[in-house]
Amino acid sequence: MDGLLIVGRTGKPIVLSRFRHSRNVYPLLHADYLREVLTMIRANPQARPLGEMAGVVASERDLPPILPVPMADAGQESDTESDSDDFSDASDVSDTPSLPAEAQSWSEAARAPCDEDEPAAIELEGGSVLCHIKVGELRFLCPVSREVNPLVPLTFLRRVVRVLQEYLVGSTSPELLTEEVLCEHFDVVYQLIEEMLDGDGHVLLTEVNALKDIVLLPSWLDKLVQTVGLDAAADRGRTSLTSPVPWRRPHSKYAKNEVYVDLIESLQGMVDATGAPIALDLWGRMECTAYLSGMPELLITLQSPELVENAAWHPCVRRPLWNEQKKVSCVPPDGVCELGMYHLRAASAAGSSALGQSALSQALPLNVHTSLEPWSAAQGGLPFAVALEPTLTSYHTLEEVCIEWKLGNHVHGVDATTQLQGRTSKAAMSSDIGSVPNVAGASGSMVFDRKQQLLRWTIPRLVPTHKTVLKGTILASEACRPLYAVQVRFSIIGLSLSGMRVGSIQIQQEAYMPIKRARSVLQGQLEWRHRSLAAPGWH
Repeated sequence: MDGLLIVGRTGKPIVLSRFRHSRNVYPLLHADYLREVLTMIRANPQARPLGEMAGVVASERDLPPILPVPMADAGQESDTESDSDDFSDASDVSDTPSLPAEAQSWSEAARAPCDEDEPAAIELEGGSVLCHIKVGELRFLCPVSREVNPLVPLTFLRRVVRVLQEYLVGSTSPELLTEEVLCEHFDVVYQLIEEMLDGDGHVLLTEVNALKDIVLLPSWLDKLVQTVGLDAAADRGRTSLTSPVPWRRPHSKYAKNEVYVDLIESLQGMVDATGAPIALDLWGRMECTAYLSGMPELLITLQSPELVENAAWHPCVRRPLWNEQKKVSCVPPDGVCELGMYHLRAASAAGSSALGQSALSQALPLNVHTSLEPWSAAQGGLPFAVALEPTLTSYHTLEEVCIEWKLGNHVHGVDATTQLQGRTSKAAMSSDIGSVPNVAGASGSMVFDRKQQLLRWTIPRLVPTHKTVLKGTILASEACRPLYAVQVRFSIIGLSLSGMRVGSIQIQQEAYMPIKRARSVLQGQLEWRHRSLAAPGWH
């Protein structure tokens, strides 16, 4: 990696790290190139400014996370050669024991040899690639001019976002991390970047708890401590770099010791108009919220752990114990942490008949019926109806239900009502500026985003005994073609499709008895297709 840039809503850089290249214009060239690409996509989506390498880019959402950046400067070739020499020299230095263990891991991942079956890296003639992600109104950029595992810069950018969110806003909501927040805490942002990435593009430290011992939080109390107690802060920073567990702050003490473990399953795929799955996949992750004093050993046993495959664990998890006994043992980080991500295979593939029906063959927790009639000049648009019908038992409730539907061009509003068990309420009367939410909270609220031509229907809670229908007219001056499918998102607390649950949580190496809780959460993100003609039963 060559360095890090953070650009604002206008596409201009607001934060730059140190870069390997001696030319000051090098990072600005990448920011300008991305801004030109975005401008061209907004003006003419069919222009394909990225060429054949990136494929069809119809909108900003289709923009690939890795972009080839041509460099017209003739001096780039010589700079690249010198940079390669610098990298080889820096690689030898990066293996020295003076660097933290995390930096060693990042360096090994960046230099990991490719599999022989994988194709060779694509040679870019005098250019580089730009890895980028978007979080709210900000874009995080990482130029790369040498061969590297592409997952390394993308993962590093995600770590940077997580650290900034923890320091500056205390929330993972992307809307809260804004350009104004970064400008207000420039000193903290640059201190963090200096500790996370050196001038040669090597990742040093990304654990939040370890960074908190080096870079103080931006509050009036920390500023006072920074002014008065510089020696204490320096000693504390040196301790964190030599700690065997950099993800945990030393000498942690809490008045109330508690630990919570969440097994979150993510159901992703496509469903046809009849409700039959076309393609489904089930992924999972284990999240832990720990506020434990001292240096406790956390041991988590799972029911049906053989369903887990392709697991990626946090460095705190002892991998040999998981490989041998399928138990999660670790010294957990302070606060909220993602212990691991994994894929959940079907029960039949796991070879256990006691697990029952496969998660991917079970009935979906809800049905979505969409009806769309042809455009009618008399009605001023396209009559439509979207119905949500839960299929769960009375013990589970659908939460954070969201339906999104791209309506296409020539749409200037949506006039619709919601029906909840026979009761009708006005949902929205759209205009050029959006729509007015409905009065009945049980049936949710509908908003039409004119800029994105997107209908968004959100329902905070949907109990199993309720069936909700959104019925109305898509207002259009001429015939339009809404997208062939709607995007459905939902969350259900206490439900597990795979059947894997937390069996027990044990605390070792400490004498206290903490509060322990575990739960299962199912999150769905489905593409639900619909018929173009009206379906019976909507009257």
